[in-house]
Amino acid sequence: MKQSFVCSLLACAIFSSSNVCLPAEKKAAPRDPNDIVPTSVNIQYGVHKKELMNFWQVESEKPLGVLLDIHGGGWMGGKKTETQRPHQLQHGYHVASIAYPLVNEGAVQPAMLDAALRAVQFLRFKAADWNINPDRIVVTGGSAGGCSSLLVALHDDVADPISDDPVKRFSSRVSGAVVAGAQTTMNPFVIKEKIGEKTFGNPMPYKPFGAETAEELMNNWDTYKELVLECSPITHLSKDDPPLHLFYNVNREFPATSSSNGIHSPIFGEIMLDACRKTGVECHLQYWEKDKPQPAFSRQEFIDKLLSE
Repeated sequence: MKQSFVCSLLACAIFSSSNVCLPAEKKAAPRDPNDIVPTSVNIQYGVHKKELMNFWQVESEKPLGVLLDIHGGGWMGGKKTETQRPHQLQHGYHVASIAYPLVNEGAVQPAMLDAALRAVQFLRFKAADWNINPDRIVVTGGSAGGCSSLLVALHDDVADPISDDPVKRFSSRVSGAVVAGAQTTMNPFVIKEKIGEKTFGNPMPYKPFGAETAEELMNNWDTYKELVLECSPITHLSKDDPPLHLFYNVNREFPATSSSNGIHSPIFGEIMLDACRKTGVECHLQYWEKDKPQPAFSRQEFIDKLLSE
């Protein structure tokens, strides 16, 4: 990942510690009376043109935590949240959402992973300006956004205290992750064995790594292995990691009968839950089926516990 921002020709802020330039902040125009537009919109947090952040700042005398939303779409499509509803901003924390490089626009991993880590660092960089408590950042997202959130939560800190880029000097660690339909491993052999090969009807397990098919990925595993495992959340799990909340909105079935069920299978959650129990990391798994064991906390209770209490 490159070490500096591209300077905007229209506006930039010059920092005394470096020659890094950032675009001036601007506000979005209202669309619907029930929508709340970002306080700051399309703020460049990295060098890629898609590395843009929206931020909803809640008024407070004291710094507040942030819920960082990473959109889904298989790392291939999708877009960041553009508005919030009033109830989403009444929990006592700020909200941010990001866009990031996509496969359908020419990107491959680890661009998506790097962007997510960078977004957390950028929030800490903006802590004073946006009244953020840098010790309370939680990542959230569905599907690929959930996978990215887990990657951030479990990844080692990428801070570089002596970087010429001031954003890179900040920690990428977070207080926790709350996700839906998230993939916890991208290892195609594990997916085939534990979830089912119909999962590969969705291109997420291979295209973000530069392969055209799952067969190509597996037949040339030595070529792809390092990158695939680097982008598998479970690879990074260690005993010092923050708590996780995993929700799956499809029924548990094996083998998966469709690519949609496979790519969002709660078996992904079971794989992570089992690993967390062995490692000693707090993990809550919520199934779609009501007859399955339910977690100690709902999704909102979990977020509130990490950001509001």
